Amino acid sequence: MFRQQIRLALLAGGIVAATGWTVCANDCCQPAPCAPTMRTVRVKEWVPEKYETTRTVYRTEQRQENYTAYRCETVQEQRTRTCVVNHYVPCQVEKCRTVCEKVPCVQQRTTYKTVWKCVPETKCVRKCVDKGHYECKEVPCGPSCLDKLHKLCHRNDCCEPCPQECAPRTKTVKCWVPCPTWEEHTCTVMKRVCERCPVTCQVNTCKTVTRQEKYMCTVNKCVPECKTVCETVCVQKRVPYQACRTVCVCVPCTERVTCCRMVCHEVEKQVPCPAPAPCPAPCATSCCESSPCHSHGHRCGGCGGCGHKLFHRSHDCGGCGGCGGGCS
Repeated sequence: MFRQQIRLALLAGGIVAATGWTVCANDCCQPAPCAPTMRTVRVKEWVPEKYETTRTVYRTEQRQENYTAYRCETVQEQRTRTCVVNHYVPCQVEKCRTVCEKVPCVQQRTTYKTVWKCVPETKCVRKCVDKGHYECKEVPCGPSCLDKLHKLCHRNDCCEPCPQECAPRTKTVKCWVPCPTWEEHTCTVMKRVCERCPVTCQVNTCKTVTRQEKYMCTVNKCVPECKTVCETVCVQKRVPYQACRTVCVCVPCTERVTCCRMVCHEVEKQVPCPAPAPCPAPCATSCCESSPCHSHGHRCGGCGGCGHKLFHRSHDCGGCGGCGGGCS
């Protein structure tokens, strides 16, 4: 709606501007500007309008209803059925089997016998020999028993000791001086060697011999038998009963409401016309009448307030000598 009003206002303004330009074109050579004029235009406006109407709505209501429900009950029934029963009956059957027997026999075999022999062996023996000798040496000897007894008996004497010490007593001892020497010599020894010699001999052994023999055995044979059996079984049955439940139902309902709508009205408005711009320089009568523009039905370009220039912008008739501007 707002856009439509803008379009109508622009259209009215354009009409008024064209009218003003035509009026101004008759007086373009006058120095005074054109006076603003008012014009009445009809404009469409959208106005809100309230009105009362009737509408149908749905409301949810709870209702009680009866329905038929089913429950499962277990009922015992007597049923008769025919079944097959397998009985196992023993019977004698002749079968064949393979039997292994051991039979004595003599076989020739080659075995190895262990024999011990003495074999001479020459080897080199290394021996350490002590080639030492005896030598006589002077070695110090300890005090004798008389000296020890004399010292023991006179240990509390206050006499002074001898000013000069006696020389130590020695004795001659025969000592062995070792001189180890390694000697090598060759000797022959008897070495015992074990040898395995093959020997052929007769051996008593048993070999396995297979044979087939028949025997009687007892097996159970399956014999089917048909018989009638009466049994009690439990059966599930559906029993109907009446029950009550609450359900939600949508019920149509009519009500009065007040609504608002937009209505289009034509309104008259006073619209001011745009004032023309004054001419920059007044045109002479001879200029406007004798110019080439008048011969072609155009206005002079020197009159700045004329609106004719807007619609004849592409025409060029030369220049107006008195106005000082070009025509368009």
